[in-house]
Amino acid sequence: MPRKRWFKLALASLFALSASHCLAQDSVYAPCEPESFFTGSVEYLLFTRDADITNPGPVIGGPNSGLLTFGDTNFDYQSGFRVMLGYHSNGARVEGVFANFGTWNYNTVGSLTSGLSFDEGINAGNPWAGSNFINLTTGFQGLHGAASGGLGGDADEFEGLGPNVPFPADAFPTYEVYYKSTLHSFELNVWTDDPDSFVQFGAGYRYLSLDEVAGTEINGVFRAADVAAPNNGLSHASLIGAGGLTFLGGTANGFEDEIGNASGLPDNLQMIQEARTSNDLNGVQLMAQPEIMYWRGWVVNGVIKAGVYHNSVSGSVTERYVGTDPGAGGDTSIYGRTFSDSKDSLAFAGALGIQSDFPLSENWSLIGGYEMLLIHGVALGPEQFAALKGAHPGQVYDVDTHGQIIAHGANVGLQFTY
Repeated sequence: MPRKRWFKLALASLFALSASHCLAQDSVYAPCEPESFFTGSVEYLLFTRDADITNPGPVIGGPNSGLLTFGDTNFDYQSGFRVMLGYHSNGARVEGVFANFGTWNYNTVGSLTSGLSFDEGINAGNPWAGSNFINLTTGFQGLHGAASGGLGGDADEFEGLGPNVPFPADAFPTYEVYYKSTLHSFELNVWTDDPDSFVQFGAGYRYLSLDEVAGTEINGVFRAADVAAPNNGLSHASLIGAGGLTFLGGTANGFEDEIGNASGLPDNLQMIQEARTSNDLNGVQLMAQPEIMYWRGWVVNGVIKAGVYHNSVSGSVTERYVGTDPGAGGDTSIYGRTFSDSKDSLAFAGALGIQSDFPLSENWSLIGGYEMLLIHGVALGPEQFAALKGAHPGQVYDVDTHGQIIAHGANVGLQFTY
């Protein structure tokens, strides 16, 4: 056979083998993937999370106690993002993934329908009888201790927020209940990358950060009803003594009523009870990615992850009180106290989802899916109020780490292969 004919036949055979390798992949675009390549993706996340909160106990007692609760917490879907960079080579895939799931916020505001007693003024025949109240079973125990004569506090007057019997025209106190939760994640994973297998397996390191703030705020007109030797307010000495509070700023003269203030107006009093938690989880996870569907390059996979984590937890519960004379040139007095604790604990996390990869070209594909993430063994903001054990003045705080969240939502984005 002539030499030129042999040469042409060899070129034709090589081309046929190359073409058959590409077509065997059955892709819409029939790309020939190299043995080693990079992938990167950017996704938009739309996630919500559950709000199954263990009842932290009453913030106040009385007819409006059911208004100031976290039991009705409802988080909306929030926007976030996820980025991934991966390297494929010799049947394995290494990837780094960072996700910001957004910040979930809950907030509700309203007005009470009666005043709020700080002490024995709630008893029958007294100015706040039948009203809302704080005591040793509710929140704001530092303020109750300062006002209650039975606990060594101010015995010269009954204190609280109007309206009461002497001042029925006072505006009702207003309240706000708020809860904020933020979740971030970073993963460094190694996967099998076998095109002939229907399931890919992997293992990796994952870091999860969950930070929360939850609190209740009440605002109203401060009133002091005379009992014995009135001092026209709740004194500085009672607040830092029987109340166990710290003077934080302003004028060190306690909270004053319309007689105590030079303006002739009673203080506007702001009461805040707030819990903060920080969870830093570091752990290892095992993963599986079963193939659910494949059609001409379009792939739908399942995602299964489970891991065990060391959780470094810190938490705090704060009471803060701000009394302000609303008159011209009026002073402000700020008092408060903070309980804090930290510990190391064991936590678990797992994920279950479905992910689609639809090729748009040889290098670009559209990805999307739905995912659920469960984290157990974390400190949740609202559950810290019940972690204050005992009653004033002997309260101690042991940060609660028995919380659980389930975050779930959709993702959509683009992936690039090079």
